[in-house]
Amino acid sequence: MTTIKLNNYYPHLTESVTLEVPEEIAVTLSIGGRMCDSYKRRKRDHDECSLDGTPGFEADVTYPPLTPEEIMELAEDHAALYAALDRLPPVQARRVYVRFILGRSVTAIARAEGVNKSQITRSIELGLKNLRDILKNPC
Repeated sequence: MTTIKLNNYYPHLTESVTLEVPEEIAVTLSIGGRMCDSYKRRKRDHDECSLDGTPGFEADVTYPPLTPEEIMELAEDHAALYAALDRLPPVQARRVYVRFILGRSVTAIARAEGVNKSQITRSIELGLKNLRDILKNPC
């Protein structure tokens, strides 16, 4: 029997836990830990990011965090965008919102509303033109 510290294998544990386990389990855990460390080292050395990690992880690693000023500017931009969307006709506002904020395809929007794709496309184009005009001249 071998004594192991579980905190070495489960870093989220808040208290120190030691267990006696059979030799083959200790060896397996040790090999797994070394393989994991090797993989992390390889990723770090070659600037690789996992696509199945925590959502947003790649952005956190790739881009530096926003400064407080940038966060405020972004919030102001969002507020201006939503205020401009509120000034659009309801159908255009809804279609622009669903297309660009929610990320739905034109086909999905047309299917949901029971109209032609060309009507949706034209409405979105007009909505974007009106948004440009509103954002250029907010008064």
